[in-house]
Parts: sequence; structure tokens; C-alpha cells
Amino acid sequence: MSKIIVYNATAGQELLWRSIKIRKSLDEICHTLELEIPPSERTKIKKHNRLQVICENRHDIDFHGRRCVTTVLVDEITSNADIAKHSLIVYGRSPARDIIDSTWSDWDDPLSTPNDSNRTLKQIVNEIGGKFGIKCSTFEHEGGVLDNKTGESDPTSIVPFFAFENESPWTKLIGEADNQCRILTSNEIGNLYLWKVPGVDRPEPFNITEGVNVKNIKWTQNGSEQFHEYIVKCAGLEPARIIDDTCPGNRVLTIELTDFEFDKDRLERRAKTEMKRRSENKTTVTVPGWGLTDEQIKSLGGTKKKEIYWIPNILIPVSIPSLGLNASLLISEVEYTATAEAVSCDLTLVNREMYL
Repeated sequence: MSKIIVYNATAGQELLWRSIKIRKSLDEICHTLELEIPPSERTKIKKHNRLQVICENRHDIDFHGRRCVTTVLVDEITSNADIAKHSLIVYGRSPARDIIDSTWSDWDDPLSTPNDSNRTLKQIVNEIGGKFGIKCSTFEHEGGVLDNKTGESDPTSIVPFFAFENESPWTKLIGEADNQCRILTSNEIGNLYLWKVPGVDRPEPFNITEGVNVKNIKWTQNGSEQFHEYIVKCAGLEPARIIDDTCPGNRVLTIELTDFEFDKDRLERRAKTEMKRRSENKTTVTVPGWGLTDEQIKSLGGTKKKEIYWIPNILIPVSIPSLGLNASLLISEVEYTATAEAVSCDLTLVNREMYL
């Protein structure tokens, strides 16, 4: 059984809490936190403080029984009072919020090298993130070339040209990551991941089985962001055009790419991926707890380099007969909820092809 702690890393003290809601998504860079605390905690927290939500579990032996679930910076603190109760609501986002919200020119930044045509995607993310004290990681099993500056392996490809003028570079970073079939998101300790979609199920015993660990099931078919035709353009190439026959009418989405290293196949893949993401049906299930049970954690024999809490971008076996689902699906979003009465997770499940 895990104990949930809210820790103000800036002030160096724990906070009492009434409810917690954390959201992590492959479609959003930042984790978000909505935290309800009693008014007695008001003096212990200020805007821009660094908060961590930590799970303590004695079976998490290789993390000394304490694992960080998310790290955010406080955006807003709101007092909420009625006849029955007085609370403070705290809203926060991952430290990457500072990159998203900032606008500047890399040509005016003495630490930037926009003319360097030999930078990889990871190097660019680290260069931009470094301005805000944020590091970018990939995963050891991907290998790659050794980066002499960081001493880490770098499996990402070169981006021939990357520049921005009086704007946030975030949209361009997301685009470049997508061009290399990667996803750029925040990690649990406040840095960034550049990761690929997995091709196999996680080795840990994560699974979704109707009648066993599913409290609620919601199926969604959304057409508001779907288009009939997807056009992706890149200089020097014929535009890639993909038609989605499941969306009638003449709704058109055109994407203009600035990466000059594209070829015809990659351009078409980009168009197909965009269509799949926007047309995919989603299944959301509510499960008890925030991750594996104590028995499942103990069965691992150790927790080093292993996940024990639900996170996005893991492939898991799913069996939901009432929806006709019996397949390995990708977790695209996790919403953690905790109150004094209950702890649960909402998991959004999709086909992995949405992010390839």
C-alpha cells in the first residue's frame, strides 16, 4: 500500500492535502496538478514553488521506498470557501511550462547556435531546456552516438536548421520530434523525455481486464478534430495528401514542414499519422490505485529500471469483452486521483499506430 506525500521542494516541507488530481498525456508537454489543501497550509506555499508528489512504498526497494510521481511549478493558488468548507486549490504545471510560456529569439541568445547544421534533436532540446535548468533524456536501450558534451548516448537525428524569432520554440520542437517518430513530454522529476512508442508490452505485470481491475469503462468517438483531407507540405517535394473517408465533407488540414531532410515516404507517414490521431476512437478505464499492487511489486524481485505506477507510453494487454477489445493497447493519458476515501487512475487507451 503506497502512501502519497506532497512535498514543497522550495520550502523544504510536506503539505497536508485533501485531494490530488494529476494528468499526464502524450499530447501535452506538461503534467498538470490540481491540489486541494486545508487553509492551515496557506503559509507553506507560494506561486512558483516547486512541488513534488511522491509515493512511498516499502516494496519499491531500489528507490529506497520513495518514488516521485510528478514535479510541477505552482501557477496559481485560489481560496475556495462556502458554508460547508474552506479550501485552497493549487494549480501547477511541469517546469517545461517556462519554455512554453517564454518568447525570445535564438539569434539574440549568446548560448544559442542556430547556424549549427550538425546539431541533433536531443542537443537542440538540451540547449533550449538548459536556459531553464531542464535536461532532456532518451533511453539507454536505444543506443546512439556518444555526445561528448553530456557523456550520454544520443539516438536522435541531425536537424539541419532550427531557428525561432520572438516566439516560443515549443511548437517547432514538437514538430521536429514528430518528424523523427518521437514524442517530447515531461518526466516525473521535472525534466524532459524524447521517447519512441514501444513495440512490445511492458515486462511488468500491467494489464487491464474487465471484471478484475476495471471500475468503470468509457468509450469515446470524437469527430470535432477530424478532417476529410490531410495535406503535408515540405519544400522541394510534392505535397502528401491523405483522404479520410470516415469524415464526410470538405474539411481540410494543411501542415507546412520546415525540415529539408524529408523524403516522400516520411512526408506520407506524417500525413497518415495525423489522420490516425484525429480519427481514433478512445477507451478510458478507471482502475483502483495508481499502479501495481504490493503483491505484483514484490513479484518483480527488484524495482530498478522498472515501472510500478501507471504512466503514458506503455503498451499493455487489454481485455474488455463488452467493447470487443482483446489486444495490446497504448496508454496515451493517465489521470491520477486521490482523496481520503479513494485512490484511482483513469487510463486512456489507443492503438499504438496513432503515434508512429
